[in-house]
Amino acid sequence: MDATTAASTVAGPLGGLAANFYFSPQSTARGEGIGLDVISLYAAGRASMLGGVDPQTADGVFYFFKPGMVAGVVARGRSLAGEDAIAAAHLGAADDYADAHLAGVDSATLGAFTNAVDALAATVPSGSWPLFDGYRAAPAPMTDAARAYRAAILLRELRGGVHTDAVKACGLTPAAACQFDRDLGYFQMHGFSEEDMVEHTPEIDAQKAAAEAATTAQMAALFAPLSPAQLDAIVAGTKALESAVG
Repeated sequence: MDATTAASTVAGPLGGLAANFYFSPQSTARGEGIGLDVISLYAAGRASMLGGVDPQTADGVFYFFKPGMVAGVVARGRSLAGEDAIAAAHLGAADDYADAHLAGVDSATLGAFTNAVDALAATVPSGSWPLFDGYRAAPAPMTDAARAYRAAILLRELRGGVHTDAVKACGLTPAAACQFDRDLGYFQMHGFSEEDMVEHTPEIDAQKAAAEAATTAQMAALFAPLSPAQLDAIVAGTKALESAVG
């Protein structure tokens, strides 16, 4: 399998399965344990991976949300719990979710997937994609299932950072990027309302197509140092995780 095929194959599945824990019962429970609702744990938890940046800086990293929305939620979360506790709860929720859903996946598949992602992460320079850097630096979990799920999260954040760069380079605003990705429920979930809607134009279609092409090309370049066996392991592991979480 070549790098472009592998990067393209896992892009869609990883976007969903690696985010499944955000609003899961496991995240709800971890949030309640430190006095946060699940939405606050999501925003403040991901922001905690940025290493203590202020809420406005975090807001800028979360490009696909309405400007100001994430900053407000992060500030509120930090008013209720310390950032170390938030980070521990966020990562703990991911590990709890993995142990609840992935324990039945073949251990060899989990291990090969994790090892391949670790090999990929070791080749990616620091400083370009802050969420990826933060999750990469986080303490490793204990179980095979949790380690594999963290690897999936790491891949998702890597592609997310690459895609954010591509969207910005193509001139898409956060509102336009969200409005024409999936449905209006996704648009609204990211804090946008009817007054933020923009007119659909061929230019926006061209910008979206260019951003997707640029994202795929960059991810293929990042996957290129991996061996065929490692690429196969990433694809097989992604499929196994996706099947397990249903």
